[in-house]
Amino acid sequence: MNFDNFNDIEFGEKALLLRNCKAAERNIMVSPYNALANARAALEILCKGALQERGAYVHENLYCMIRRCITENIFFNEAAATYIRKAGNDTLHANDGAGTLHIVNETNVDKAIKSSQGLYKIMAEVFSKSVIFDVNKIPFGFYEIVRVVPKAKNEVVFGKYNYFVKDPKENYYYFQIFHRNSNDKDNNELGKRGVLAEKEIKKNKKRKRYLLDVHYPSDLLAESDRDYIAYSVYPDSFLLSEMKETNLNEKQIIHIAIDLVNTLIELEKVGNGIHLRNIQPGNVILTPNGEGYMAGIVNMETAKLEGYRTTVSGSLKKLMDDNPYLPTEIRIMEELTSVSWSRVDIYSIAKIMVYCRNPKIVKCEMDAGDVYENFSDEMAEVLLHIFGSSVNAIMDVQTFGEQLKNVLEECK
Repeated sequence: MNFDNFNDIEFGEKALLLRNCKAAERNIMVSPYNALANARAALEILCKGALQERGAYVHENLYCMIRRCITENIFFNEAAATYIRKAGNDTLHANDGAGTLHIVNETNVDKAIKSSQGLYKIMAEVFSKSVIFDVNKIPFGFYEIVRVVPKAKNEVVFGKYNYFVKDPKENYYYFQIFHRNSNDKDNNELGKRGVLAEKEIKKNKKRKRYLLDVHYPSDLLAESDRDYIAYSVYPDSFLLSEMKETNLNEKQIIHIAIDLVNTLIELEKVGNGIHLRNIQPGNVILTPNGEGYMAGIVNMETAKLEGYRTTVSGSLKKLMDDNPYLPTEIRIMEELTSVSWSRVDIYSIAKIMVYCRNPKIVKCEMDAGDVYENFSDEMAEVLLHIFGSSVNAIMDVQTFGEQLKNVLEECK
């Protein structure tokens, strides 16, 4: 996190100062109210300690302490200090708008970021450090950012990024933020569906090893505009979309596809069945395993939950126009009521296999020559049968799994 850059400072109340600085940063995304209060407390500790070290008079009032620090040339960013003081005061007094600071929404998060950024700049001035506050390092409470990943195309996860994070016990997670109470109805519907699908999976007792464990790291208030979900992963896990030059061998690719097929089989046993409807490289997690990879799936925003009356088909339709991982037949349909979604997921896995071999040849309409050039004849025929079939005529998931295993035998 950002304030770790000050771990080596020398300051009388160093432990107390850093505790409040880091608490401010940790709270930005989960409790803007506390972030603002922590930043104000840190500024007061900093001003008081710095003035005492100079032998200068220490006022009881933070406003006066800030003015004195400016006069003593301790720091110069009066605008940032004033913002921290006033924003922190809003958490202490019944000012206009203070009653909603506890809600995690874009407005309050931006206030908390501005306050912590300002504190960071002041700290840099006081301790003569040339450092820059990186918003992509802001943790989610005690979940610290390991890596930031741009969200997948046609993905409606909140903001521009997803995150690989770790907790204080060195457990690693893939972290997503879903829309809730935003101004976009479609985004809210998809965010709600993502959370609903994961909760169905979490409560199901028959899960096996192919579905990633799901956690809800923060219980945000109902008024908040987002939900947080964390998938358990390994330190070396990554998204398939992060592999820009893949060229995996056929055996590795088939093992990945078999894991994804087994995921679909397990999803069919959750409740009345779940179909993903948007499997793409940005939603596939890979973890090195010997000479190959284990594969899992994240992001259930577009999932169809069999037996639920509510639908996200309208919102889903808007994500389909240029998605090569969905059949053209689906993308041009006016109505999606008679679609065999389990077979759509098979089509998507087949396209994932092509991506694993060479991302550059993935097209909405696959070129048979490209497929034969990059796969064995046996595997190419299976893939081309899927790409050339009407959606509802695509083989079922069990048959696809069996054919993959048969081709795998030929690879040995």
